[in-house]
Amino acid sequence: MQGFCYRCGTMLPPNSDDCPKCNRTTTGPELREGGNGIFPYKKIRSGQKQFMEDSERAFKDGRILLAHAPTGIGKTVAALTAAVKAAGGQKIFFLTSKQSQHRMAIDTVKELRKDISAVDVISKQHMCPLEESRSLPYAAFERFCSKAGNNRCNTYGSRMREVVDKLKKRPLHVDELTRTCYRNGVCPHKAALQAAQDAQIVVCDYNYVFSDIRETVLKTVETELDEIYLIVDEAHNLPDRIRAHLNEEISLPLLSEAFALLNEYNAELAGFVKRLTNELAGVEESKKMVDKEFFDDMVDVALRGGFGRYEDVGSLIPDLNEHAVALIERDAAATAPLHLVSFLSQWRHEGEEVFRSFKPDPPTLRVSLLDPAYLSAEVFDETPGAVLMSGTLHPGEMYADLLGIDNPIIKRYSSPFPPENRKVVSVSNLTTSYKERSIPMYQAYANAIADVCNNTSGNVAAFFPSYSLMNKIIDRLERVHLKKQMLIEERSLGKRDKEEMVDKLHINNDKLLLGVQGGSLSEGVDYRNNILSSILIVGIPFPPPSLELDALQAYYTNKFGRQKGYDYTRIYPALNRVLQAAGRPIRSKEDKAFIVLMDKRFNYSRYKNSMPSDFIYSSTDELTSVCRTFFNR
Repeated sequence: MQGFCYRCGTMLPPNSDDCPKCNRTTTGPELREGGNGIFPYKKIRSGQKQFMEDSERAFKDGRILLAHAPTGIGKTVAALTAAVKAAGGQKIFFLTSKQSQHRMAIDTVKELRKDISAVDVISKQHMCPLEESRSLPYAAFERFCSKAGNNRCNTYGSRMREVVDKLKKRPLHVDELTRTCYRNGVCPHKAALQAAQDAQIVVCDYNYVFSDIRETVLKTVETELDEIYLIVDEAHNLPDRIRAHLNEEISLPLLSEAFALLNEYNAELAGFVKRLTNELAGVEESKKMVDKEFFDDMVDVALRGGFGRYEDVGSLIPDLNEHAVALIERDAAATAPLHLVSFLSQWRHEGEEVFRSFKPDPPTLRVSLLDPAYLSAEVFDETPGAVLMSGTLHPGEMYADLLGIDNPIIKRYSSPFPPENRKVVSVSNLTTSYKERSIPMYQAYANAIADVCNNTSGNVAAFFPSYSLMNKIIDRLERVHLKKQMLIEERSLGKRDKEEMVDKLHINNDKLLLGVQGGSLSEGVDYRNNILSSILIVGIPFPPPSLELDALQAYYTNKFGRQKGYDYTRIYPALNRVLQAAGRPIRSKEDKAFIVLMDKRFNYSRYKNSMPSDFIYSSTDELTSVCRTFFNR
């Protein structure tokens, strides 16, 4: 008896479950676990079924699920299946910050029931196929885009309608979508958003919902926030991503540059900038936190010093922005006036959740957002249901507090991988504590790293709290017997350079990768196919002292109490980086990894008790022996 493939609709050969097009074994949806013909696989992984059921319940009950779900549980397919099953008329926004996760989400949608539609969209500028748009600052790109839309891009014509109809028929990765639009001479971003009006799933970046462009996006997609289910991938990144939304600073050199650029273009605006420069240069203060009036007073003096028409900074910003963009169109490097516009706009924000500071040498003013709930609380209050998921969403209570989520569902799911494939140990003789840093300690680290490398049958990665400390230990590593070739992450390396470093790990098993905790190599890369056999986490990456960190701790202490104020700013951010690094090597049930926490402070109850309950480790004084035993068993 013949049937049809539930993925692509192709007729199957007689008495066969093998699809000739998909080249995969297939079974009708009524026989698959997960129900409703949506979940695409015959079997559900350990923990995945519970996660899917919890997600569906959260959507149906209008709740927010915070899910600490390790790699391998199958979070993406479970969350999307649950959202589709629960949805009535709701649209589903799958939010993720990495393009690799965009691709994974679209690939997963392709595995679901054939009639489920999705659109993948990133920023307008990154989707623009016109070469001239690549190097422009965003404000200049907006003007360029407007002109190109009128003259070169088919934005509203019949060809646009034809392309949008094509995009509705099957999910495409954003690069496939962009190429399709380019071949037909239409704007990819515009086409994607128009197709999204009828799509059940929209895959996009965090800022499509958690920034000031949300209203514009939702209006274009013809929906409202209270009609959208949210799935937030890698949700441990969300608080910092929202905080970064408000970060701006100006310095005396930047103001001087802005004046020089404006002086030949608009005397009135140049005069304002010159007077503002003089005011900032006249500040005789040390590094300190400041209030809003600190800079407002300078602006008032700069405004009163001229004979122009500007009564306040609100009336000046539009003209300054207009001229700043015009300058960039003449010279893409002339960005100083535009930075000033952004700073003036952000400084105007009111509220105790806004941090402001001054530092000398050179005189610099900074404004940033302390509390991500400033933007996120409203979103989670209005959405009819959401799932926030990550392998390191720990502790869930902290993320609920930081994001302003009331009455959340907080769940932890166990890893589906064999526990014996991962060995985690700590040491008792090493520390990166400032009080104990010394040449002998750096040498002891170098010896321990070399011992693990020389007894690991595969590549090794060591991640450090800072570049400075890493370089001090590398200096000692060059003096010991090390059988592996060092690949060193440098501060100046770009994305492509780092990708080439990772590619070298695939060539053979004789590499030692050295990088920093919190960097892209320790958090943004999935080292698939077991190309890393050992991970060495050198020290606890506590955030460096700063006025902003002190202000954040004081703010959270006032909001949540003294203990949470300290934990939320010092302890958990550091341990989250540790967990991210430790999770890099094991991406499938066949992978094995030896993980060493190289700091005696990991043995202190203060930190050990703050780890997730399934992150189990014990201290050893026989590191070489334990390593050798793990790989030789």
